Amino acid sequence: MNSNTTLTLDRLRDYSWYGTTRLEIFLDTPRRLRGGLLFLCTGGEATAHHGLEESLLRPGVKYILLPGATFHVSRVSADFSARLFSFSRELFDEVSLTLGFPFIHYLRRAPRAAHDEGHPYTKNAILWADMAELVSGDTANPFRRVMLRDLLRVYLMYLHQRVRVNLEAMPPDLSRKRQLFHRFASLLAAHGHHQRDVRFYAAKLHITTRYLYAVTRAAVPAHSPKELIDRHLVLEIKILLQSPRLTISEIAYRLEFPNESYFCRYFKKHAGLSPSAYRAERLRDDGSA
Repeated sequence: MNSNTTLTLDRLRDYSWYGTTRLEIFLDTPRRLRGGLLFLCTGGEATAHHGLEESLLRPGVKYILLPGATFHVSRVSADFSARLFSFSRELFDEVSLTLGFPFIHYLRRAPRAAHDEGHPYTKNAILWADMAELVSGDTANPFRRVMLRDLLRVYLMYLHQRVRVNLEAMPPDLSRKRQLFHRFASLLAAHGHHQRDVRFYAAKLHITTRYLYAVTRAAVPAHSPKELIDRHLVLEIKILLQSPRLTISEIAYRLEFPNESYFCRYFKKHAGLSPSAYRAERLRDDGSA
C-alpha cells in the first residue's frame, strides 16, 4: 500500500496520485476539480454531492469524476475509506480523445456505480486499483508515466462497454426525465449565477414548471427546482470564497446580487454562517491540510 496516503490539494494537482483516503479535503468544502478522480469505497459510509445530486458512498460504490466537476462530502463515518486514483487534466486529455463525446458526456452525468462487494464489476474495480497501486508506486520505472496513461485508458475503455449496456437497458420514460434533468443541470451551470427563477429554466426546456418539478423530484426526490437553483448558487459561492484574491463585494458583483448586504443575507440563510466566517474557516482548514 502507498506509504503516504494523505490526499492534499497539492497531490490533486499532480499528473496522477494513488492512495487510500477518507476524502477529508472534501468534507463540507465543495471543490471544482482541475483534474479528475476515480475511487472505490472500501469501508464505512459517506454522503457525497456531485453537482446537484446526492448519493451514499458504501463498500462497492465506484465513482469517476472528470475535470471541471464539483464535488464534496457532507458526512463521513469514522471507518470510511476509499482507494483513490487522481489524474490531471493533461492525463485525461491524453486518453479521452478516442472515446467519443457521448461517452464522456454520460460519465459527467452519471459518475456513480454501485454493486455488491462480490459482484464481478466490483472485483474488476479492485483488480484495477491493485494495478494503480503497483504502477503508481514504481517510481523508479522510466515507463511509469506511459503505464499510468495506458492504465487509465484501458479502464475507461472497459467502462465504455458497461455504459453502452446500461444505456440500452434504460426505460424510455426514465431516460427522457433523466435527459431533461441533466439539461436542467447544464442550464444551471451556464445561467445559475444570474437566473434564479424556475420559469426561466422551464421555458428553456420547453416544459411547464410543474413538469420540471416532476423531473427534478424523479432525479433528486428531496429537492424542488427552486431548492436546486439555490443549492447550485450556494455551491458556486463556496467555491469562490475559497479564493482569497476575490473580495466578498467582488463575488457579490460577479454573481449579480443587487448589493453586498443582500448577498451576505442570502448566503447566511442557506449556509448557516456569513461569507467572511465561511472563508476564514475554509482557509484555516486548507492551511492545516
